[in-house]
Amino acid sequence: MLTTQQLELIQAIEQLDLASVKALLAEGLDPNFLEPEKGPPISIICDVLFQWWQPIYDGYEAGQPIPEAEKQQSLLVYLDIIDALIAANANVHLWDSEEFFGPLWDAASAACVPAVQRLLAQNVNPNTLDDEGMTVLSSISQLMYECDFDEIDWDETWPEEKQTLQLLREHGAKMTKELDL
Repeated sequence: MLTTQQLELIQAIEQLDLASVKALLAEGLDPNFLEPEKGPPISIICDVLFQWWQPIYDGYEAGQPIPEAEKQQSLLVYLDIIDALIAANANVHLWDSEEFFGPLWDAASAACVPAVQRLLAQNVNPNTLDDEGMTVLSSISQLMYECDFDEIDWDETWPEEKQTLQLLREHGAKMTKELDL
C-alpha cells in the first residue's frame, strides 16, 4: 500500500505539477517505489510524455507541424520532472509493475529525444527486452513503422521519430535479431 506522500507524488507527476514534485522530493521522499498499475514514478512521467507527443503527432498527420519553439516550450515541464527524479536518485532501470515497459521504452515511443538522452546518460540499457522479447529499438520501430529498424524508409519519417531511433542506435541499441547473432 502506498503512503500519502507517494500518492501525492504520482498525482503531481500526472498533473505536471513541478513545484509539488520538487517539494515532495525535497522532503526526502524516495522515488523508488512501484505504483501497482503504473510502475515507478520515473516510468509514470515517461509514460505521460504521450501528452506532449500526441499534439505533435496530430500536427504532422494534419499537415500542420507544430513550430519547434512551441514543441520545446511545452516539453520543459516533463524534462524538469524527469531531472528532479533523477536528481533524487530515481532508479531509471526499473520497469513497470508487469515488467513490460520501462522509462526508456516510454520516452522513445513518445519520440522524445531529450528524455531518451537523459535516460541513456544514466546508462539505461537500450537492449532490455519488452514483454514480447523485443529490444527497445525493434519494438519502437515496429510501433512507429510496422517494420524493424533496418527496414525503415527514412524519407517517410518525422524528425523526432528518426532522431529518437538513431539516438538509440548510436548508444548501442540493437535490433532483436542482432542479439541472436
